[in-house]
Amino acid sequence: MATLTANILAGGEFDSPPDTPSNRLDTGGGFSFVGALEISNGVSTYKGSAVAISENWIITAGHNADLNDDGLPDPIWSGNLHLPGYGSYAVAEAFTHPAFTGFANPSINDDIALMRLANPLPPGLVYPSLGSTDIGDIVTLVGFGRSGYGSYGYTSSATLTDRRFGSNVIDTLSLDDEGSGVAEVFRYDFDDPSTTGQTDGSLGNDLETIIGPGDSGGAALMWDGNQWVLVGINTFTEGYGGRFGDIGGGVLVEPYEGWILETTGIPEPGAGALLLMGILPLVWRRVRVGIFKR
Repeated sequence: MATLTANILAGGEFDSPPDTPSNRLDTGGGFSFVGALEISNGVSTYKGSAVAISENWIITAGHNADLNDDGLPDPIWSGNLHLPGYGSYAVAEAFTHPAFTGFANPSINDDIALMRLANPLPPGLVYPSLGSTDIGDIVTLVGFGRSGYGSYGYTSSATLTDRRFGSNVIDTLSLDDEGSGVAEVFRYDFDDPSTTGQTDGSLGNDLETIIGPGDSGGAALMWDGNQWVLVGINTFTEGYGGRFGDIGGGVLVEPYEGWILETTGIPEPGAGALLLMGILPLVWRRVRVGIFKR
């Protein structure tokens, strides 16, 4: 059963090559357009993730604006985007996709939201473009959620400061639940390091990953040779709490691009190139993710 949250885990604690949650930290700010969300609806508080697509707009999981799971932004709701190195920015408005009916209520489709910031982000921040992905593509997963080891699951809490990243391979795509025939949901699995080098096996103990609580709304990215392309929003996991063999995924961006651009009124984001030479090798190596909700 899907649960509502999402995190970037390390591999096995005692496998080779060595890995730890601290090895997954984005210490160089290469993914500075991905922020942590601090959310409250007056009853519950929650930490999630979000992706800035312009100076005034961020994109995230729909359930980050809908803590009571009715498919609509909660009437009493407040949120702040935290970008390490840049500061904190209040959310002025939240918009869930019109087809979203609440997390797994009854499906995990359409779990996407847009949020307008009260004040613009600082000049110089480079945003990703919007794009698509397919089965077999390698994606880089970024978020602020819990971390730990694939051998036994989560060992740390979600934070507003620790941005982690890892990689995976898209294994399956699921179609629109309204019957249009368009793929809306992507999935991947978290392979044990013993399968490294095998067909559909792990990308390696220091690369393979899965999302967890606090990663919901974070980015699934691909590098096009010039800039990062946002191809998905991480939203869910299925399994046993971040262990090898779990499955994760989220919603694809491409089916919602028209709604995104119409709602925000912005041209497609990501005009500038992003020079992240230290991170680039990750996109060309396979890694896997997991699934949850809050």
